Amino acid sequence: MKYLLALDIGTTSTRGIIYDEKMREMGRASEQLGLSATEEGLVEQDAEELWRKTLDCGRKAIKVARINIKDLAAIGLTNQRETTVAWHAATGKAVAPAIVWQDRRTAARAKQLEGQRDLARRIRARTGLVVDPSFSATKMEWLNNKYDHKRGKLLCLGTVDSWILHKLTDGKVFATEPSNASRAMLMDLETAAWDKELVALFGLKEEQLPRILPSQGAFGLAHKKWFGREIPITGILGDQQAALFSHGPLRNDMLAVTYGTGIFALKPIGQKPRPAGSGILTTVAWQRPDQPIEYAYEVSALTGGAMLEWFKNQMGLVKDMQEFDRLAETVQTTGGVTIVPAFAGLAAPDWDPAARGLIIGINRGTHKAHLCRAAIEAIACQTTRMAKLLDVQTGSVAKYWRVNGGLTKSNPLMQSQADMANVKLCREAHLEGTAAGVAMLAGLGAGIWDTWRRVASNMKCEKTFTPKRLKRGLAFLAQYERALERAKNWAQT
Repeated sequence: MKYLLALDIGTTSTRGIIYDEKMREMGRASEQLGLSATEEGLVEQDAEELWRKTLDCGRKAIKVARINIKDLAAIGLTNQRETTVAWHAATGKAVAPAIVWQDRRTAARAKQLEGQRDLARRIRARTGLVVDPSFSATKMEWLNNKYDHKRGKLLCLGTVDSWILHKLTDGKVFATEPSNASRAMLMDLETAAWDKELVALFGLKEEQLPRILPSQGAFGLAHKKWFGREIPITGILGDQQAALFSHGPLRNDMLAVTYGTGIFALKPIGQKPRPAGSGILTTVAWQRPDQPIEYAYEVSALTGGAMLEWFKNQMGLVKDMQEFDRLAETVQTTGGVTIVPAFAGLAAPDWDPAARGLIIGINRGTHKAHLCRAAIEAIACQTTRMAKLLDVQTGSVAKYWRVNGGLTKSNPLMQSQADMANVKLCREAHLEGTAAGVAMLAGLGAGIWDTWRRVASNMKCEKTFTPKRLKRGLAFLAQYERALERAKNWAQT
């Protein structure tokens, strides 16, 4: 029996999970990650902590699984996308905190670029992305301007995957792959290469950026000092693309949705990077050996589980997700309360970095249960709007969703989502779809399975949700749309 180690570096936690050849979970370990957020929209993480805790999780997962290290066939990496790290190539040490994808410090720069209409159109046409501070280019520019001239050494700029890969290989490999690179606002979608004009626009040099390798294949060897022997790294994907991969090939009437720190809906579109309207992004899904690049449409909400973390940690309203669900189920309505969780602005279709979170409709009869119910409905509203965008763009209605991510543990949320979107939901047995997806890819890269479809046959539905209260769902959605307009364009950039 051969085993796979998936290292899943998220925004709020990092995980190591061991899978066997039948995609059964044999052992896991997770650790919470620190995150610093300020009123000014700065969101940062300690890059060295990301590495240290990820390595610890990998070691602990191996120990929990009680496997012989000789039977560990490969490692797969999946990660929070767009988060940017700067480090010196010679020392391998980060020069500053990682700038998280939710960070807004470069909103003014993004607004300046967006104001140059021809340039913004070229960026959209080449990268598939709208100009927004959530993507890596303006973060890299900011870090480069601040730190590159202080020392006469090469400053490496990369996303979390390239940072962890560099550390795992003990500095021997500086690389990424197309699903992560496509989120930098610097990569040409058709060629999967850094666009020279855009690299120059942001004042960068190509040698500062990682090589772009296929998502599946040989990235290098994890140094033997980390796990006791050298282990091949054979698959890397951005977290949402990994979750998409975990579902296996999807039919046209299906949609993949991940409910995590943010909410992401993806729909495969084949081997051509077709442009999209209404704020929909065209992104690389993955690149496999000797095959054309696969693409997907993506829509997202920047704040999903992050709102519930805020309820728990900053506001102290609940102790955990279980209490959150219990409270939400004690009321049938929100009592007129609506929440717009635009903590880091709005993504598709609005793409408004100046929007801010809003709670409206509070009265003397409002209590915690109403707020919990309103938070659940807000997540369902965001996702419904995203799915409708994709339906219009593709000309086909997705009536069957495959869903995973930590928030899908919430039965009230999943039922509300089925009611509001009028869809059938399959909650995957593997809730950690990001880790499962990259384990599948790494296993294919290591030759454990011969086809994607064969390994995907191991992915089953744990529970199915069908619509029950359509009128109530539509009423919540209409209320949310009203509140949304009041949250837009609030902060000055």
